[in-house]
Amino acid sequence: MSDNGTLFPNILQPAAALKAYAPMSVKFWENQEKALDGLKEFAEGWFDRRHKGMHAALEAAQRIGDAETPADILQEYQNWLRREMELLAEDGKAYQQQVLRAGANLRAQAEEEQEVLRAAARASAQAGQQEMLRAAQLSAWQEAPQTGKRRTG
Repeated sequence: MSDNGTLFPNILQPAAALKAYAPMSVKFWENQEKALDGLKEFAEGWFDRRHKGMHAALEAAQRIGDAETPADILQEYQNWLRREMELLAEDGKAYQQQVLRAGANLRAQAEEEQEVLRAAARASAQAGQQEMLRAAQLSAWQEAPQTGKRRTG
């Protein structure tokens, strides 16, 4: 039967590894909050633009109903269509900005995760080296003659 030194080589190593990943998980949830805030901002802007578009369409419909000539009808229709195209362009610009912000956040998160993983790998390697040293010391102690005298030199 093996002794406790080899039966449970390093019980705390998994806890140390989990602790090394903790900053990464905290950053993940902070990034989730940023993403949700960005999506909320985008959605609110989209609804504001839809309301403006709806009011512009309502006003255009009223003016078209009051128009006296086909030229007036066409003019009102063109004004409404121009405003709708402006709102659509604003939608595209807001979407592009949202995608760029999300991409920048993802890149920053990936870089931070890589650094955490490197630190965890270094910590794991150090723990492995320490464990190997303890095992070598234990083996040397077990192999040493049990005379009660210390070895020197």
